[in-house]
Amino acid sequence: MSVSAVSAVLYAKDQAKVAAFYRDTLGLPRTTSEADHTILACGGFDLVIHQTPRPIVDTVTITAPPKRRDGGAIRLNFTVNSVAAARQIAASLGGQVDDTPPAWAPGGAKLRLGHDPEGNVFLVNE
Repeated sequence: MSVSAVSAVLYAKDQAKVAAFYRDTLGLPRTTSEADHTILACGGFDLVIHQTPRPIVDTVTITAPPKRRDGGAIRLNFTVNSVAAARQIAASLGGQVDDTPPAWAPGGAKLRLGHDPEGNVFLVNE
């Protein structure tokens, strides 16, 4: 058996806002944009931002600033040209990229944890 394509689905309370965050912060081109989902291309990998169904959306509260959801089983990691640029863009779009590497990172690491406008954790590495 072989896998020919990989994608991940990230459910969002406001899929358009979250899709715009990843598109602009990470420079991911949008390949599809529908009312209930957006697909972003990421070097042979598709990131699908999907609208959370209405009955569930009504039960989700996003704080301002968003509380980081760091207890998830999966974290998306992205290689970027500039961590500093990603940090600046993320902040302007309601998310965050940390100023310093996590404690577990090797010395001199150019990686940072961050979160999107809904608190979903990701990592960027330069």
